[in-house]
Amino acid sequence: MSPKFTQTDETVLRGPQRTDFDFSDFDHSAIPLEGEQWPVVIIGSSMVGMTLGILLGYWGIESVAFDRHPSTATHPRAALFLLRTMEIFRQLGLEEDMVRASKSNFDLDAGMLLVERLIGGKVIARMQEADPEQTAKITPCKRIWLTQNMFEPLLRSGAHRFGAKQVFSTRVVHYDEHDDGVIVVVQDLATGKYSKYKTQYLVACDGNRSPTRRKEAIEWTGPGTFGNNISINFRADLADYLGSRAVHGVTYVINKDISGGFRLEDGGKSGFLIVTRLRDRHDFEPNSVTEQDARDAFFAASGIEEDATLDIDYVSYWSVAALNCSQYSSQRGRVFLAGDAAHIMPPTGGMGGNTGIQDAYNLAWKLAYVLKGLADVSLLKTYTIERQPAAESIMQQAFSRLVNRVLEDKSIVHDEELPDDVCELGYCYRNGAFDYSNVVDKGTSTPWNNPHKPNAVAGARLPHIKLVDHTRNDKVISSLDLVRVNFVLLTADPFSPWLPAAAAQAVTVDAFELSQSSDAIADPGGQFKKLCSMDHGEAILVRPDGLIAWRGKASSAGHSETLAAVLSKVLGART
Repeated sequence: MSPKFTQTDETVLRGPQRTDFDFSDFDHSAIPLEGEQWPVVIIGSSMVGMTLGILLGYWGIESVAFDRHPSTATHPRAALFLLRTMEIFRQLGLEEDMVRASKSNFDLDAGMLLVERLIGGKVIARMQEADPEQTAKITPCKRIWLTQNMFEPLLRSGAHRFGAKQVFSTRVVHYDEHDDGVIVVVQDLATGKYSKYKTQYLVACDGNRSPTRRKEAIEWTGPGTFGNNISINFRADLADYLGSRAVHGVTYVINKDISGGFRLEDGGKSGFLIVTRLRDRHDFEPNSVTEQDARDAFFAASGIEEDATLDIDYVSYWSVAALNCSQYSSQRGRVFLAGDAAHIMPPTGGMGGNTGIQDAYNLAWKLAYVLKGLADVSLLKTYTIERQPAAESIMQQAFSRLVNRVLEDKSIVHDEELPDDVCELGYCYRNGAFDYSNVVDKGTSTPWNNPHKPNAVAGARLPHIKLVDHTRNDKVISSLDLVRVNFVLLTADPFSPWLPAAAAQAVTVDAFELSQSSDAIADPGGQFKKLCSMDHGEAILVRPDGLIAWRGKASSAGHSETLAAVLSKVLGART
């Protein structure tokens, strides 16, 4: 047995259990205010917190993330980066490095397997296998798998590049929200020293046990928790046994002894095994699994001989849950929740972390515009208005996959399971920082938009269209590549009056003519006009997060005034 064997409890708290930490009354009057200040302070620097810092830096806002852990890689994790997430990292210029790292270990189109045993067991089903030709029609990106030791260095390098500071072994122990900012007190866990800062906004990416959520008295709603699973982190050289199965991001296993799934790395030399059932055990309370139990589970799932070399490093306990908060910000509006602090999703479909990254994407540009004086503070209220129902819809899709793929009680009521492409790219916002004045049938029953048959209306994602950039040696680009740090106006008409109208705005608007004859960005196949159903004289305004803010119809005059009014409606009175 390994002397290093440890156990960790990361379960969703149920009932009046003792928490790791809670904010309480704290007299900080004797602690001096530090001279160094940041417009945004982030609690937690895991994947969502780190991505938020990068996105803020991308839009020109400095931030600092305080994390109580000694480093980001405290417990090895794995991540499936879905299509919309990869589009975000493409905008940040990180996509190529992430794809290159993923290819070194995984087949990007291999999907997931369900087998009787990892080694030699027959294949029961194949899931989430990509069709590269179909995917390429709706996005320039691919889904990728990355292990934690792959993606965290990439994100960390991005954080350094964009000026997002990270401070580890430091806990936020107190905050006071005021009308003009937030006082934040942190403690260096190595020295015990306290420091105090003032920030404009505080974003809590502090996980499913979020003390920030509890302090703000924000409650969970949703289907609930469905038992505690375990993850067994191990080292065992399986390379000679795996064959072609080494390229799969996840391999589910089900037999009479065990139900779970392997997530391998380093070509099969290490990884972790998720266990949802071990013989007659379906719920694993913290500290209830011995190292021998963990070894038995590994051999039952892997199908290799028990005398094989195996080192169990630790077992972590976590909950299968489907929960969402009703509010993503404090009442005063200077403290926000993102990621697992705001919503918890079953792992089926890999939607949890990806939804957290989209929270960060939605919030970052809004904070930047408000902090730069380009938008009214009311823009920040749209974070909850937009992201809470979006996360609810995605959470329900993850829950549907849990019921259909894992849970034995098929009588549980759940939503219809939608195709992965729709879940990843098709959510259409029905309220928020948009101008819906020209949207028809806004009140239809479903918020989902099929990306293979896009409806390019306010609230929807800008469709992917292949374009030719004549300014860069006829490079083939995506319409998504036109969305950088600013709003974007698109028209299919040469000499459109919307183009000078965009240039006349107080807020920077990048404007493009996407016609077959354009000298700059051309649309040789006329796909923009076709996919977006563009009539003569129309224009589309796109937000900095790639969502369509408004569609403008042909007008005989007043284009600048019309566009200014739209921007004022989207951003608030300060445009």
